[in-house]
Amino acid sequence: MKLKYTNPANVNLSEILPFESIVGNLDIDNLPMIPNAETFPLWKPDGEFSFLHEAAVVAFHGIIFCSWYNCRVNELRDFTPIRGCFSKDGGKSWSAVETLGADPSGKLLYCPPVYAIANDTLYLLMNTMVSADHIHSLETYRYDEATEKFTFVRSEPIPFKLNTNAYHLDNGKLLLPGRLAKLDGFPVTPAVMISDSGSAEGPWRIVKIQPNGLLPDGSSYVHPELSAIVKGCDITIFCRNDNRQIPILYHSHDYGETWSGPIEHDIFFSNSKIYSGTLSDGRNYLIGNIIPSDDATGRRSRLALFFSDAGSLIFNRGWLLRDGYDAKLNLHPQWSYPCAYEWNHHLYIIYTMVTDPKAPQKRGAMMTIVPL
Repeated sequence: MKLKYTNPANVNLSEILPFESIVGNLDIDNLPMIPNAETFPLWKPDGEFSFLHEAAVVAFHGIIFCSWYNCRVNELRDFTPIRGCFSKDGGKSWSAVETLGADPSGKLLYCPPVYAIANDTLYLLMNTMVSADHIHSLETYRYDEATEKFTFVRSEPIPFKLNTNAYHLDNGKLLLPGRLAKLDGFPVTPAVMISDSGSAEGPWRIVKIQPNGLLPDGSSYVHPELSAIVKGCDITIFCRNDNRQIPILYHSHDYGETWSGPIEHDIFFSNSKIYSGTLSDGRNYLIGNIIPSDDATGRRSRLALFFSDAGSLIFNRGWLLRDGYDAKLNLHPQWSYPCAYEWNHHLYIIYTMVTDPKAPQKRGAMMTIVPL
């Protein structure tokens, strides 16, 4: 069922867009809190860094890796490194935080990190920027199991902002969803990068999902952050939509070479990052901030997790991972920018939280481990 909008501009765009329902018999406005999940803060602001955002998680050879970008005071200002830690016991204990990528001069900002596993090798990819979201390069690092360090591979002048870990395609290729700009420019065009060789070391080529960053009514996406669900040659992309607050998806039926959309759907995600993927049993999942109406406040206060049946794009089960202030942990919304990875019958979900509501720039990393 189409969502109801009160903003006239949203109503107008909804009348233009094709529609696809992805909700089963599910009352999204009354989701229960998820049971039996373990939640804990992974990193809190310390004396050196106050700000954290865009965290990523992956598991490789029994080790869980997490990374994010830090700033000393404010988002994407001055010295901005990629930092991270790892766990060898399923998340019970964690290593000391290390710097994984940085420009000591502060001229280049590092944001965000994503992971790729290819040819039984773990990679860490990250963007550099000349200013907030103005993309300068793509850097690639390879994990050395002997030294337990990520080693630098190359830097390439590719103005593509990363959004998710790499997806494996059945044709042997790798796919990275994101958004495209001109070099050192601001990325507004939804696109994917494809590695035809299947190697995380590339080369990568870019396929635009649409020609530019404009919706059919002429409004801009602003931050068209993407995540994917892959089934054979069929790929569904979920897209953040800032100006119009209408949830959007795209489809490809040829491994990401051509795309149809934008298409309106009926999970009311807010203007924040969405994360999606497929479990080993074939079920698909979606994680994002949901809001009850297009005029709602607290757009990042409710973080929800949805599951489909195996092989389906209809999401018929859902729970809240976070809902407002957490009195037990004394932590606050925003709960945002999730990333997830399945390992050992659990879904590891990392996301951003706030430690002080009077200083929302004081942010850390939260981890929720969901038994499957």
